[in-house]
Amino acid sequence: MQIQYLADRPDAIPTVARWYYEEWGHQDPTNSFELTCERLSGRLNRDRLPLPIIAVDESKVVVGTAQLRRHEMDIFPDREFWLGSVYVAPSARGQGLATTLVKKVAELAVEFQVKELWLQTKALDGGLYARLGWKIVDRLEHKGAKIAVMLRAMGV
Repeated sequence: MQIQYLADRPDAIPTVARWYYEEWGHQDPTNSFELTCERLSGRLNRDRLPLPIIAVDESKVVVGTAQLRRHEMDIFPDREFWLGSVYVAPSARGQGLATTLVKKVAELAVEFQVKELWLQTKALDGGLYARLGWKIVDRLEHKGAKIAVMLRAMGV
Protein backbone atom coordinates (compact mmCIF):
# COMPACT_ATOMS: atom_id res chain seq x y z
CA MET A 1 0.00 0.00 0.00
CA GLN A 2 1.26 3.45 -0.89
CA ILE A 3 -0.01 6.88 0.21
CA GLN A 4 0.17 9.64 -2.41
CA TYR A 5 -1.11 13.14 -2.91
CA LEU A 6 -4.17 13.31 -5.12
CA ALA A 7 -2.14 15.93 -7.03
CA ASP A 8 0.14 13.08 -8.17
CA ARG A 9 -2.80 11.06 -9.50
CA PRO A 10 -5.33 13.47 -11.04
CA ASP A 11 -6.71 10.49 -12.96
CA ALA A 12 -8.15 9.36 -9.59
CA ILE A 13 -10.40 12.43 -9.28
CA PRO A 14 -13.50 10.68 -10.71
CA THR A 15 -13.08 7.74 -8.33
CA VAL A 16 -12.63 9.94 -5.26
CA ALA A 17 -15.42 12.27 -6.37
CA ARG A 18 -17.79 9.31 -6.78
CA TRP A 19 -17.00 8.15 -3.24
CA TYR A 20 -17.49 11.63 -1.81
CA TYR A 21 -20.69 12.23 -3.70
CA GLU A 22 -22.25 8.85 -2.89
CA GLU A 23 -21.17 8.89 0.77
CA TRP A 24 -21.90 12.52 1.69
CA GLY A 25 -22.42 14.88 -1.25
CA HIS A 26 -25.73 13.54 -2.52
CA GLN A 27 -27.42 14.95 0.61
CA ASP A 28 -26.97 18.49 -0.74
CA PRO A 29 -29.50 19.12 -3.53
CA THR A 30 -27.25 21.82 -5.03
CA ASN A 31 -24.35 19.37 -5.37
CA SER A 32 -23.59 16.88 -8.15
CA PHE A 33 -20.92 14.39 -9.09
CA GLU A 34 -19.64 16.87 -11.69
CA LEU A 35 -19.37 19.69 -9.13
CA THR A 36 -17.56 17.34 -6.77
CA CYS A 37 -15.05 16.52 -9.53
CA GLU A 38 -14.60 20.22 -10.21
CA ARG A 39 -13.96 21.01 -6.53
CA LEU A 40 -11.40 18.20 -6.26
CA SER A 41 -9.67 19.42 -9.43
CA GLY A 42 -9.12 22.73 -7.65
CA ARG A 43 -7.49 21.00 -4.67
CA LEU A 44 -4.52 19.33 -6.30
CA ASN A 45 -2.07 20.58 -3.71
CA ARG A 46 1.14 19.20 -2.25
CA ASP A 47 2.29 22.13 -0.13
CA ARG A 48 -0.85 23.93 1.02
CA LEU A 49 -4.33 23.14 2.28
CA PRO A 50 -6.64 21.56 1.45
CA LEU A 51 -4.45 18.53 1.03
CA PRO A 52 -6.18 15.41 -0.27
CA ILE A 53 -4.28 12.13 -0.10
CA ILE A 54 -5.05 8.74 -1.58
CA ALA A 55 -4.13 5.16 -0.80
CA VAL A 56 -3.04 3.06 -3.77
CA ASP A 57 -2.74 -0.72 -3.75
CA GLU A 58 -0.03 -2.83 -5.38
CA SER A 59 -1.93 -2.77 -8.69
CA LYS A 60 -2.00 1.07 -8.62
CA VAL A 61 -5.75 1.04 -7.90
CA VAL A 62 -6.98 3.85 -5.63
CA VAL A 63 -8.58 2.25 -2.58
CA GLY A 64 -8.92 5.09 -0.06
CA THR A 65 -8.69 8.80 0.60
CA ALA A 66 -8.57 11.45 3.34
CA GLN A 67 -7.89 15.18 3.60
CA LEU A 68 -6.22 17.75 5.81
CA ARG A 69 -8.23 20.93 5.43
CA ARG A 70 -9.45 24.12 7.03
CA HIS A 71 -12.82 25.01 8.55
CA GLU A 72 -14.90 21.92 7.83
CA MET A 73 -17.81 22.99 10.02
CA ASP A 74 -19.04 26.56 9.67
CA ILE A 75 -20.63 26.41 13.12
CA PHE A 76 -17.11 26.23 14.59
CA PRO A 77 -15.20 29.09 12.93
CA ASP A 78 -12.51 29.00 15.64
CA ARG A 79 -11.66 25.34 14.90
CA GLU A 80 -9.33 25.74 11.97
CA PHE A 81 -7.71 22.43 10.96
CA TRP A 82 -9.69 19.29 10.22
CA LEU A 83 -9.20 15.69 9.22
CA GLY A 84 -11.96 14.98 6.75
CA SER A 85 -13.30 12.84 3.96
CA VAL A 86 -11.83 9.59 5.24
CA TYR A 87 -13.12 6.90 2.91
CA VAL A 88 -11.99 3.36 2.15
CA ALA A 89 -13.37 1.40 -0.80
CA PRO A 90 -15.54 -1.50 0.37
CA SER A 91 -13.16 -4.02 -1.22
CA ALA A 92 -10.26 -2.68 0.89
CA ARG A 93 -11.97 -2.41 4.27
CA GLY A 94 -10.88 -4.37 7.30
CA GLN A 95 -7.18 -4.12 6.46
CA GLY A 96 -6.21 -1.11 8.59
CA LEU A 97 -6.27 1.34 5.71
CA ALA A 98 -8.42 3.95 7.48
CA THR A 99 -5.91 3.89 10.35
CA THR A 100 -3.06 4.40 7.89
CA LEU A 101 -4.84 7.35 6.24
CA VAL A 102 -5.68 8.99 9.58
CA LYS A 103 -2.10 8.63 10.79
CA LYS A 104 -0.76 10.10 7.53
CA VAL A 105 -3.03 13.14 7.82
CA ALA A 106 -1.85 13.57 11.43
CA GLU A 107 1.77 13.47 10.22
CA LEU A 108 0.99 16.10 7.59
CA ALA A 109 -0.69 18.24 10.24
CA VAL A 110 2.52 18.17 12.29
CA GLU A 111 4.50 19.17 9.17
CA PHE A 112 2.14 22.13 8.77
CA GLN A 113 2.65 22.98 12.47
CA VAL A 114 -1.00 22.36 13.31
CA LYS A 115 -1.55 22.39 17.07
CA GLU A 116 -5.11 21.01 17.14
CA LEU A 117 -6.75 18.73 14.60
CA TRP A 118 -10.51 18.29 14.58
CA LEU A 119 -12.86 15.80 12.94
CA GLN A 120 -16.53 14.94 12.82
CA THR A 121 -17.92 11.43 12.74
CA LYS A 122 -21.28 9.69 12.86
CA ALA A 123 -19.71 7.14 15.22
CA LEU A 124 -21.01 8.71 18.41
CA ASP A 125 -18.59 6.65 20.53
CA GLY A 126 -15.67 7.90 18.42
CA GLY A 127 -15.09 4.49 16.83
CA LEU A 128 -11.73 4.19 15.10
CA TYR A 129 -10.76 7.73 16.04
CA ALA A 130 -11.21 7.11 19.77
CA ARG A 131 -9.02 4.01 19.46
CA LEU A 132 -6.37 6.25 17.82
CA GLY A 133 -6.38 8.73 20.71
CA TRP A 134 -8.90 11.35 19.59
CA LYS A 135 -11.17 12.81 22.28
CA ILE A 136 -14.87 13.58 21.92
CA VAL A 137 -15.49 17.27 22.57
CA ASP A 138 -19.10 17.66 21.36
CA ARG A 139 -22.04 15.51 20.40
CA LEU A 140 -24.67 17.34 18.41
CA GLU A 141 -27.07 17.25 15.50
CA HIS A 142 -25.72 18.93 12.39
CA LYS A 143 -27.43 19.04 9.00
CA GLY A 144 -29.87 16.37 10.12
CA ALA A 145 -27.29 13.90 11.43
CA LYS A 146 -26.13 13.09 14.95
CA ILE A 147 -22.37 13.46 15.10
CA ALA A 148 -19.44 13.52 17.47
CA VAL A 149 -16.85 16.25 17.08
CA MET A 150 -13.40 15.09 18.14
CA LEU A 151 -10.06 16.70 18.86
CA ARG A 152 -6.47 15.58 18.85
CA ALA A 153 -3.71 17.80 20.22
CA MET A 154 -0.79 17.46 17.85
CA GLY A 155 2.00 18.27 20.29
CA VAL A 156 3.53 20.91 18.03
